[in-house]
Order: sequence, then structure tokens, then C-alpha cells
Amino acid sequence: MNLVTLPSELLLCIAASLPSAKDILSFVLVSRTTSNLLLSSLYKFNIQHQNSSALHRAAQKGNLHVAEVMLHQYRPDVNAIHDANTPLVYAAIHGSESIVKALLAKPQTLVNFQNEQGQCALWWAARQGFTKIVKDLLQCPDIQVDLPETEYGLTPLAAAVEKGRATIVKRLIQTGRADVNAPDRLAWTPIFHAIDRQDSTILKILLADDRLDLSWQDDLGRTILIYSVSKGLTALTKMLLGHPKPYVDNRDRHGRTALFHAVHQGNGDLVQLLLDNGSDISATDVEGLSPLHLAIRQENLSTVQKLLTHSRRDPSTLWPGATHGIHTAPPPLCLATSQGSEDIVRLLLDHGWNVNEVDAEGQTPLHLAAEIGDHTIVRVFLDHTQVDLHAQDRSGSTALHNAANRGHLAVVKLLLAEPSIDINAKDGNGATALWWATRRNNTRVAARLLAEPNVDINAVGQFERPLPDRSTSLHHAVRGRANLIIRLLLREKSLDPNVVDHQGWTPLACAARQGDVKTVEWLLARPDIQGNASKQNEQSPLWLAARHGHIRVVQRLLEFQNIDINQGWGGYLSPLLAAIVAGHTDVVMRLLACGDRLDINAQTYQKESALSLAARYGHLQVVDAILRDPRTDRNSIDDQGRTALWWAAYEGQTTVVGRLLEDTDVQVGIKDHQGAGALEAARSQHHFGVTGLLGPYPVGHRRDNILRT
Repeated sequence: MNLVTLPSELLLCIAASLPSAKDILSFVLVSRTTSNLLLSSLYKFNIQHQNSSALHRAAQKGNLHVAEVMLHQYRPDVNAIHDANTPLVYAAIHGSESIVKALLAKPQTLVNFQNEQGQCALWWAARQGFTKIVKDLLQCPDIQVDLPETEYGLTPLAAAVEKGRATIVKRLIQTGRADVNAPDRLAWTPIFHAIDRQDSTILKILLADDRLDLSWQDDLGRTILIYSVSKGLTALTKMLLGHPKPYVDNRDRHGRTALFHAVHQGNGDLVQLLLDNGSDISATDVEGLSPLHLAIRQENLSTVQKLLTHSRRDPSTLWPGATHGIHTAPPPLCLATSQGSEDIVRLLLDHGWNVNEVDAEGQTPLHLAAEIGDHTIVRVFLDHTQVDLHAQDRSGSTALHNAANRGHLAVVKLLLAEPSIDINAKDGNGATALWWATRRNNTRVAARLLAEPNVDINAVGQFERPLPDRSTSLHHAVRGRANLIIRLLLREKSLDPNVVDHQGWTPLACAARQGDVKTVEWLLARPDIQGNASKQNEQSPLWLAARHGHIRVVQRLLEFQNIDINQGWGGYLSPLLAAIVAGHTDVVMRLLACGDRLDINAQTYQKESALSLAARYGHLQVVDAILRDPRTDRNSIDDQGRTALWWAAYEGQTTVVGRLLEDTDVQVGIKDHQGAGALEAARSQHHFGVTGLLGPYPVGHRRDNILRT
């Protein structure tokens, strides 16, 4: 039987029973008869079972015939969603103008539908540049013109600007409904996208809208002017500045203006353009830096010239606090000086800059030039009639202090050539320029200062931080073995060579401590020198020399008249005891040779005698010499009741014990406060050699008594 010969009703019934559109299409294609008869079944199946996908495909392909057939004959759901989009969105994406018009003719069409990405028909048409579709969509009374997509938050206007669709941008703005200031997720308004793509045509359109707000800031705090300048776009920046409200001095989140960014780029044209539009050269960022600072840091003389020439204000008002150092950033002249930028320094001064402005530390430009040793810039300042030679920073230092401290001889000479210079000015700690020169061992500078008349050579620094320091220039010279300075100082009659420093040392004591025989000789040649300690906690030169084993110094000091050879340090050891403890046998023997001048029985604060210490440390030669002195108390006890013999036995000093036992006045049986005698002390430490020596001697008897028995 031929299928096509069947009645139409039966063919339609068969088509309706087929399970898929593919099967129905196969049936439709059998013949022209079946095609004409059964095509309606295919449309109906698509609407009922395939969510009107044929209409979506027609919108994508621009197939107006299929779209009209479906819309007029079969009444599909015009808002059916296929792959996240409606037919209208598909038509807008692909520029199917006729289909958009046909869909808009249906009152039930949702013109504001947004897919999962938030993209609506108007958004796509604007982005793709389909002007006719945009026009048709805008004629819909309920169209929402600012619906943003969800990924970047772009509105249709922003999408059109981003893609450079100038005609569409203009049409959207002309509606009066598009928000020209709507921000996206980066806080960019449409004008940011126009600047980003350097589109002067769209920029001009946007600038013509009275609603445009140029003060808006993106997520980095940038206005559109700052953004344009930061990209170096001179022509577009000029267009922005033509706006009635360009907000030239608005700042980003770092407090930086457009002018700051122009200077940062070194773009002279942009700098001039901004200056011509009233930019403030003194506007500072969060770090206290102004465009002028930045130009100086870059040593951009041309930009500095532009900035200064443009300003008609008093220079002192360009940098608030420039005279009082209230900012953490250095004021401009101080900054230029610190960098050694002579040309910029001259330029600032030529524009009337305050030559005595100060930084946060209270230092003037002259201070800074002296500190870095830039004699050329120092000369520039000295030629200025208003420079303050006597200005002091927060520590009380003058420029001369700084130059002397750093050892800049050329600068010191320039400053000393000034008639009004105060060579003896003291800083907050009482230190003069000479004090600092000797403290830093800057010999040439110190010698030059000493060549000046009436220089204060006895200034005493009074420092507590970072470490205590109460010393004179003579102390410094002695410590540094600066022989030239020592000799120059000693020639001065006004010198006080006996000042005691923070350690309790005079210059003579310093030299003795170092074992510097030559300096000791020079100091002792002064008629006003004091060889002995005269103040509380002062350490005597002889004590220091003995303690540190400087035998030649000890010998020279012992020759000095009126030397007190027994003077110790406060309540501590005498020179003899100090030398014994330190193990300097040669010094001990030299002191012992002094005879009656020496206190042979001197004791430590623990009541230990010279004999006891020498015995304890095993110095046999010293023990023998002490025992030969008839003044020696052989049985002196310390604060624990222990004698020299006890300590020698306890320490296992066998030869010393033997020597002590040879002395008939040494008592063997003296016990300490715990009831232990020399024998028990030796036994406690297992010194069997010592116990062998002590064993024959009965407790409580002296050796001479035992010998007689």
C-alpha cells in the first residue's frame, strides 16, 4: 500500500503518534503532499515538547519566515528559555532586526529579561553595536535602560562605551534615562571605559551630559582626571579639563592629585596643562609629599621650574610647616639639599624660598649641607643674606657641629671664615664642635678648630643615650691615641687635664688603662696634673695600670711625686691586690719593691690580704717576697676566717703550702668559721700532696714549736 494514498486524517494521526521531531521531519520529507500536510505537526511538536526551540533558532539565524509562521499560526511562548536565553535575547545577540521587531509586536514579550549572566536584549544590542535594535528596544515604554550584567556590573551604556559604539552611546544618553554615572564592580563609570580605550568621540559625548560627575572615584580612589593623567593621555586630559567641574585637586586613596601623577611620570605637557588649570603644587599625599617634593626627588629641574614659576604665592605658604618642621616629609629646600641638587637649591632660593626652613628634626638646609659635606651648597647658603649660622636643631646642634661630627674639613673651614660664627656653641648635651671632632677622631678637623683663638677645650659632653658619655676632648684624643691633638691640647694653659669622665677616669687614667707610656709621659709633664684619684668612684691611674698589667706605666707612675701607691678604686682592691688577682707578677714585684710606702697588709672588701690572694692563686714568687717583709701578717684571716695557708691548702698549691710552712710565724691549726683548718680543706679537695705536708704538724701548734719538740 502506498502511504501517501492514505486519507489526510489518518496521516495526521500517524504524525501525531511519532515520538520525536526527527521522525516527524522524516515523514514530512516523504513527498510534497506530506510536507504541506504535516509541517504543522512539526511546529506543534516543537512548541509542545522542545520549548519552541525553532523560534530560538530562527532568531539566531535571522529566519523571519519561520519566526512569523510560529508567531502568527501557532502562538508559541515568546519568552521560552533555551540555553538560558529567550528568542528576543538571541535576536539581539545576532542582530536579527526583523525578528526583534516581530517579537516586540507581541505584548507578552519580556523586554527586560536577563539571562544567568544578567545580560538583557538591550545590553547585547548595545554591546554588539546593533543601532536599529537598540532604537526599537528603547521605544518600548517599560524598557529598563540600566540593567547591569552580573560578572562585571556593566550597564548597556557601559558595554557600548567599552566596545566603542559611539552612535549607541549617544542614543542611550539622549533618552535621558541612562545613568552616565552608574559604576561597575571596579567602581568604573562609563567615562572610565572611554578613557581606557582612548576614545575621544565617546568622551566628547559623555562630557556633553550635564549629569556627568567627574568627582567619582574608582576602587583605587582615582577620579577620571587622575586616571587619564596616570595613563599619560594629554589630549583626553585636556578635554576633561574643559569640563565646568574637572576637580583638578581631588585626591586618590593615597592622597595624590592629578598633578602629583603627572610629575611622577615626568610628563611636562601634562604638568603645564594642570598648572594652567589651577592645580595646587603644595597638595600633599598621606606621606606628606607634594608634587614639588616629587619633582625634587626626581631631580627634574624643568618640572621644578614649571611648578615654581606657576605659583604666585608666598613660598612659605606653599609648604605649611616649612619653618617649623611639622611634617614627617622634609620640606622642599631641605630635600633638595639632602640630595645635593645644587641647581634646584639655587632655583628655590631664586624664587624666594625660606633659607632657614627646618625639617622634622629641626635641621635647616645649612645643617643638612654641612652634614653631607657638600661645600658647594654650603657656600650657596653662606652667600644668602638671611641664612642663620646659629640655628640649632632639636638636639641643639649647629651646622658647625654637624660638619665637625662628620669630619668635613672643607665645610668647617667655610663656616669658620664667617665672622659671626660661634665656635664654642654647645648642643643640648653640652658638646661643642671641637668635642664632636675629637669624639669622632676627626683629627684634621680638630686641629683646624684648635687653631682658632679662644676655643673652648674643656667642654664636657653630658650624654645618657644611647650610652652614658661624660668626657672631654682630651679624653677622646687619649683614647684614640691622636698624638697630634693630645700635644695641641696640652700646650693650652687653659686646659683642665683632670676632668673625670662617666667611667671615673681622667685622661691620665685612660692612658694608664691603655698602657700608653708616651701619653702618660706627656700628661705627667703638666704641672697641674693629678696623679691620684680625688673624687668618689674615680679610678686612679696606678690602679688601672696595675690591674691591666702595664708594667712600664706602673714604673713611670711610681716615679711621680706624691703618688699614692695604695689607692684603690672606692671600696675595692689596692693596686697591689688588683695586680695579684689579675696575675701580673711583674707588676706585683715592682710594687713590693716600694718598701715601706706599700701597705703590705692591705685587704679586699672580703678581708683577703695580699699574702692570702697570692697563696690562693699559687704565685710562689709573690708569696716568698711578701713573707720576706717583716711587716706581713702571716695569719691574717678573711671574712670567713680563712688564712693564706688555708687557701693554699684548699686550692692544692703544694709548693706555696711548703713555703708557708717554712715560715716559723705561720700558724697551722687556725680553723675557719665552719671549723675547718688547712688540713681539712686539703682533704675535702683530695689534695693528698698537701695533706702529706700538713700531716706531721699537730693541730694548734706552730712549726717552730714542733721543730723544738
